[in-house]
Amino acid sequence: MANIISVSDLAKLPELQAPVITLNLNLRKLSFDQSEQLRVKNMLNKIQKEIGTGINPFIADVNDLRRAQLPYEGMTVIADHLGKNVYHLIRTSVDEPDYRIEDTIDFLLLLSEAPNLDYTLIELNRDNSQLYQLANKRVAPLNVKDFPATVKEALGEELRGGELNLSARGGNAQYHGHNETTQEKKIDQERYYRVIMDFLKSNQELAGHQFVLMGLSQNINLFKKVNNGVQLADFEVDQSVQNDTPTEIAELVNTVIETHNQQNTAEAITKTFKDQLFTDFQNIENLLKSGEIRHLFVASRNEIKAADPKVYTEINQMIKQALARDTSVTVINDDPSVPLISAV
Repeated sequence: MANIISVSDLAKLPELQAPVITLNLNLRKLSFDQSEQLRVKNMLNKIQKEIGTGINPFIADVNDLRRAQLPYEGMTVIADHLGKNVYHLIRTSVDEPDYRIEDTIDFLLLLSEAPNLDYTLIELNRDNSQLYQLANKRVAPLNVKDFPATVKEALGEELRGGELNLSARGGNAQYHGHNETTQEKKIDQERYYRVIMDFLKSNQELAGHQFVLMGLSQNINLFKKVNNGVQLADFEVDQSVQNDTPTEIAELVNTVIETHNQQNTAEAITKTFKDQLFTDFQNIENLLKSGEIRHLFVASRNEIKAADPKVYTEINQMIKQALARDTSVTVINDDPSVPLISAV
């Protein structure tokens, strides 16, 4: 029976009996796409032919996954050559099925389909707001009890902008129109955002969440200006999403996240840590063993494969060492200007 495991715990396992299979599966495609099912079937046949019938428990496990209709986008399956030790690593995305048979777990293949962080999204408008959950690259409305969805819900009788002005003379009530000054509306908006912040910080259901702001620039800037402790992501969706569907919002947010990750990973190497980086293989290996590495950066799997098999094996072992110590590891895709491996 397979065990569900995390990346760091996988790196801390004793060496599995070689050869070891590392297999990435797109479970979502497998559930409906016949061509995807055929690709996986052909891969399993190749694995069985290369290793022999002893791997049948592993083959059965993968076939069970295909039929199970699990609520995961993808899965990495790791097994030793007899299929006695099988591990499942839940993935938020797997673009293409792929596998490697090596002497050890292929962490480069595993990290080529790195899990995506999940976020809570805040749609910010002047007088209303909505929470969404981003999970497995998909967006769905997040309904949290008592969330102040409108400025009227938040401020109630204290709402100032837009109220009727009343004066009474000689017993006759007279209405002079709405008090709709821009300044008072801004005050209401700022107070509304403060109510939202207090709610987010005090709500146990949302404790520890990282929030992505979505809205017009002026709304985002105001929220950030008055923010007093809500954990915000380093990026935002700088446009109104008030009339967008969850699918459209997901497309926007995932594009922003991908761009942000690419820019900031490259920036970490070329700017932030430029004068602190170690790039010598032997030096990095020694520093990893002594626990002196904080962050390991590796090039894309394809770039490392193109170098030579020995380099691939060496870098794979360094990744295992880093993950076993809970050191951050980042795979830098599509940037040939960075070294095959570097560390800080």
